[in-house]
Amino acid sequence: LYGIDFGVQSKSAMNLHLLENTNTTGAVCLDGTPAGFYFSPAANAENTNNWELYFQGGGWCYDKEDCWGRSSTALGSSTSWAPTSSLGGIMSDDCDSNPDFCNFNRVHMVYCDGNSFSGNRDDPVEVNGKNLYFRGRRIIDEILNTLQQDYGLANAENVLLTGCSAGGLATYLHTDYVHDRLDDIAPNMTKFAAASISGFFLDHTNVDGEAVYPTEMKNIFELANSTHGLNDACIQAFPEEDQWKCNFAENAYAHTKSHIFPLNSALDSWQTGCIFTSLLPDNFPNQTGTENGICYAADPWQDCAKDPENCNQTQIEAMNGYMSDFQVAMNKSDTFTKAGNGAFIHSCHTHCEAQGPSWNKFEVNGVTIQEAVSKWWNSDFTDEAASHTYLPCSYHDGAEGPRKCNPTC
Repeated sequence: LYGIDFGVQSKSAMNLHLLENTNTTGAVCLDGTPAGFYFSPAANAENTNNWELYFQGGGWCYDKEDCWGRSSTALGSSTSWAPTSSLGGIMSDDCDSNPDFCNFNRVHMVYCDGNSFSGNRDDPVEVNGKNLYFRGRRIIDEILNTLQQDYGLANAENVLLTGCSAGGLATYLHTDYVHDRLDDIAPNMTKFAAASISGFFLDHTNVDGEAVYPTEMKNIFELANSTHGLNDACIQAFPEEDQWKCNFAENAYAHTKSHIFPLNSALDSWQTGCIFTSLLPDNFPNQTGTENGICYAADPWQDCAKDPENCNQTQIEAMNGYMSDFQVAMNKSDTFTKAGNGAFIHSCHTHCEAQGPSWNKFEVNGVTIQEAVSKWWNSDFTDEAASHTYLPCSYHDGAEGPRKCNPTC
């Protein structure tokens, strides 16, 4: 539904742990059920103090009716969560495909608050006789508290924070917050860094110049009371009326102090359908149905948005323009060139590719995503960012295809 490709699975599963005392902590899903996480311990003693923390993705809900509908799904309630979770790519425990992180303690933070773990609203919102809770920040806090108290996170030495899609956005939004929390609870930590997957969603109009996605994200920011659930430095940099913009990766990224390595397509398949060619439901933000935005709705762009090979010359030029806008949004920040950082930005029309087989397949300049992350992670974080930066090619924009410019896609 949200374009998440779990791909090659891990050899062993992570087990579900629901949070306790949620009536006191408030760390609950949209429907008020306890939030939670999946956990698998380190594979050997050598990695006992090495951790990989992963934010799950799954889109967002944008207004009350949308969030009400979501609250009856696994993205808004823990009642139907499976007892185990298994992820591939950067979260795999297969050391052939994921040699750097395969033996780490692995934590899959389950997503159920509707706004990338950023909601921080005290009082529930009643919709159709049901209370909805926006408590993403409290979910982060209680997961970290539980891991510290019961699972050994207090002894962490090396920590990678990651996540995909809405979880990739969560990685941008919360990297510095999680880093600060771990500095407090894990005094022996010597390395902390973040690698966001497919989370750099643009503050961008659709093909008709309408601000559909920004309008949606502004509304959930306000509904969830996310002001104090985002990057504090970003919030402080914007006037109150524009603080909702900190719900976007480009602004959180610009204020991120921790070392960070974005993994993203510049022509992400979710973005072409649900940002660039999307429309708002009727009467938004007071829609009567539970539509979760209307993706691939702008005529006559549907086929092109689903596959660039279907684009005519005018359309592929527009897609290349979106890729250019993506790179400008990322490159304009000092974070992009900060020593110790890097990025793997490619042109493959995919989403969440780094948690599936493409982790070991997609290449830029002969280097796979896995190899690029490995080189960066095993550096001392003093290298120039340019030495760890990989950039995309543009699609072929002639009268006819093929359009693809990267043969490894």
